[in-house]
Amino acid sequence: MLLYNVSEIESIKIAVHNIESRGLRSKEILLGSITWLRMYYEKTREKRYLEKAVSHIYAYLELGYPYEYGQSEFEKAVNFLQVELEDIFPARKWQNKKIILNKGNVRNLLGRWNPSLHCMKISEVVADIMDKANRKVIGEYLYHSGKVLIREGEEMLWEHTFRLYVREDEVILHDLNGEKYYMLEQ
Repeated sequence: MLLYNVSEIESIKIAVHNIESRGLRSKEILLGSITWLRMYYEKTREKRYLEKAVSHIYAYLELGYPYEYGQSEFEKAVNFLQVELEDIFPARKWQNKKIILNKGNVRNLLGRWNPSLHCMKISEVVADIMDKANRKVIGEYLYHSGKVLIREGEEMLWEHTFRLYVREDEVILHDLNGEKYYMLEQ
């Protein structure tokens, strides 16, 4: 049973790509969608809703969110499909580790940093992320490096664009270009 549809999963990821800037949490939106699709299946018994839920689960996992956070909801959807969870979500592939907050890990997440086109030097970005995360300075922070790829009004996307979301209960570094979210833990 093949439930992995690349174009559908990429479409879902694109749909939630900019939702964080609207003050919403993409992780919560995806989990809510998965729950809604499963519940709608329970009302209609139409298998296509479960298949869509699985696509949302794949998108959730590919964005870097931890499997454990949505595990119970994922299991409910897969149980209705009457397939083995490991057949759809092999554990070793989807076990996203939370990133330990230290200078080396943050520096590695940022990757290549343009030495002349940037918001601040790489060492300053690492220090700023560490400081805001450690002190829980709640807010949203933008870091960038390289040429501007897209400009729409005051919004821009650079070659390397990262948004740091510091919330009361979590710290997330969003790689906008790579469409990945990293959960940072102390």
